[in-house]
Amino acid sequence: MNFIKNLNFEIVLESYLNLGNILFLAGIFFLPSALPIGGFLLLISIFISFHTNKENFLKNRWNFILFISIILIVISTFYSSILNPSEELLDFNKSIIWLNLFNWVPIYFAYIGFQAYLKSQKQKLLFQKVLIAGTVPVIASCIMQRFFNMYGPFETLFGTIVWFNYDFSLEKVQHATGLFNNPNYLGMWLTICLPFSLSALKLEKNNSLNLIFLYLLNILIIYFAFATYSRNALIGLFISFLLVLNRKKFIYFSIFFLISVFIFSYLLPNMINFSSTNFIDLHQANTFQKFSSLNFSLKNPRIAIWSNALNFITMRPILGWGPSSFPYVFYENAYLEIPLNKYQHTHNLVIELAYNFGIPIALLITSTIFAMFIKVFKKIKKVAKKSYTYLMYKPLLASFFIFLIAHLTDITYYDGKISILFALLLASLKNILDENIELKNNSKIYIE
Repeated sequence: MNFIKNLNFEIVLESYLNLGNILFLAGIFFLPSALPIGGFLLLISIFISFHTNKENFLKNRWNFILFISIILIVISTFYSSILNPSEELLDFNKSIIWLNLFNWVPIYFAYIGFQAYLKSQKQKLLFQKVLIAGTVPVIASCIMQRFFNMYGPFETLFGTIVWFNYDFSLEKVQHATGLFNNPNYLGMWLTICLPFSLSALKLEKNNSLNLIFLYLLNILIIYFAFATYSRNALIGLFISFLLVLNRKKFIYFSIFFLISVFIFSYLLPNMINFSSTNFIDLHQANTFQKFSSLNFSLKNPRIAIWSNALNFITMRPILGWGPSSFPYVFYENAYLEIPLNKYQHTHNLVIELAYNFGIPIALLITSTIFAMFIKVFKKIKKVAKKSYTYLMYKPLLASFFIFLIAHLTDITYYDGKISILFALLLASLKNILDENIELKNNSKIYIE
């Protein structure tokens, strides 16, 4: 009887996990284009993951360290908002500080819950494929905006799902945004997904239609990432080419990329007679100067933000000022040589953590994540370079590296789509660390 009960329990458990896995993949697909739907499906999959997981996730040292970090974040927030708020924040709405915790605490539990669906190589490959498929609506929104002048915002489900598709004639938006509300967010999403779509070209060998689709998708991802005019997007493109492609393909793809950009940027606009706010006019307006003009003096807005943020950190180095308080403190106390627009964060994730929660928490989180990345890098480096494992795991490293580099000069993490994608990538890296990967002498599965 005990055997039958255990068998029935295992069957029910497996069925729950299968349901959770389906919801997990569906949530990834809807994540970029319909965040409320994708987030809801992912939330249910997380609940199923916690309900069916009999393991104590705190026994894993990576999970435990990050859990301690979350506890310290809550303590820091309680201290900075209730126990000992700074004089500068006496008139600040403290509820905003607590609401900002939703940018941090839920992402940790998402990272824990996602691990159940990213354990095997098959699960990781499915995640990558669905992520590529989910990026197709993003590309569609970019095509609507760039080539057909179809401007939004487009709203549905009582305004909970919004495709922004800004009008290029608006002064504040000169570059491609697609369904995102900021070109940097679009550039971040596309360049994080690019390593997976490039790798899919290597893994796809038999279906010519799939190859054509993947070639076209890669061209469009690259083009629209370039069209955002985001410096981090350009860096992400370079990292993707360098880390995912071999040396010969890196050269060929770079040449192909430049030719494709020329065709899409100059020839096609002339052929289909774009409006006065098209890509060519942006060139004529010298918007490319955003790539070339780097002013590292204190008059540069970003440098001014960093220098003032570091000064604020020295005032409250242990437990910080509290999340979301930076704009208020900055504009009340910063000494600026030039007027600035309203900046909502410090434009550097390490500085942001130190300002919000204190230097110890910032060091604990960043050193843990960096250590995970380095260990996975060393582990993958031991795998045969033509093996299935290597070709599937290398884009995970490239995507995560793009995320790390981009967040040295900007914080796209505050977009819910990007932060959830970060949790997915981090959960994948953690599972790779736990996985027994066949090394060079034992790898049996190769890509021809």
